[in-house]
Amino acid sequence: MTQLGESTWVLEGPTNIGFFEKDGQVTLIDSGNDKESGRGINKILRDRGWTLKAIVNTHSNADHIGGNDYLQRNLNCPVFAPEGEHSFIENPPLETALLWGGREVKDLRNKFFQARPSRVDRLIRPEEEIVPGLRAVGLPGHFMNMVGLETGDGVLFLADCLFGDRILGKYGIPFIYDVRAYGETIRGVMGREARYYVPSHGPVEEDIIPLARRNLDLVERIGERLLIHGEEEKTFEEMLRLLCDDFRIELNAGQYALVGSTVRSFLSYLNDEGLMDFSFRDNRMLWKRTAKHG
Repeated sequence: MTQLGESTWVLEGPTNIGFFEKDGQVTLIDSGNDKESGRGINKILRDRGWTLKAIVNTHSNADHIGGNDYLQRNLNCPVFAPEGEHSFIENPPLETALLWGGREVKDLRNKFFQARPSRVDRLIRPEEEIVPGLRAVGLPGHFMNMVGLETGDGVLFLADCLFGDRILGKYGIPFIYDVRAYGETIRGVMGREARYYVPSHGPVEEDIIPLARRNLDLVERIGERLLIHGEEEKTFEEMLRLLCDDFRIELNAGQYALVGSTVRSFLSYLNDEGLMDFSFRDNRMLWKRTAKHG
């Protein structure tokens, strides 16, 4: 536990977890990977004599909601979540269905992709004050309606709108649902002032600009590589293989679902921008860059 402000703490780990405390009442920002995370949070609360007032989930990915079920069952706390994300929190198989595009293979039926379901008691919207001194900030792009949380003592929890260097180095290509919104969100974060910035997967930052630029540069590089590979017609699978070769990614079922979904999002974005087009021949969907790019 690291104290970042009078009322704000962060528990750093695989997924950073925020504690916003007022008069012994804690609003939790995400709950970590699984029930073990929930147990760890519960121990911190007991040791400090704090009461859990609510869990605010920034979005519905399993590594952000994994402790919900344990905490909700044992402490009877409410869960707050962005509208739209709540459907995935209450029905986790929706996430793997989205990633896979149908009924997922059994390799995706695990806690890394499907958290235990939990009940969402309140829907939150961007710029809404969740509790006094804690406000939601819209951060769409990584997932459907993701939000961050801004505290009155100058801490901005960024959820997954930015990834730390270790994560970028390990995985190469982050999961992105809406490429345009992802870039707009990063540029928006660069203009927000805070004492501390807390990505969910990365160290606490005092100056967010360098990390934001590295994330933006990566987005631009992915798009450029796809346009280069689209000089000749290629299927999605061929595009995926070439991009993974570029970033030295070795696919398994999980990475195929995550990176594959991101590549589809990029192809859709490039199509919206008029830079890539597709056609069908011999029952194959073929992608090719347009004259507008050239």
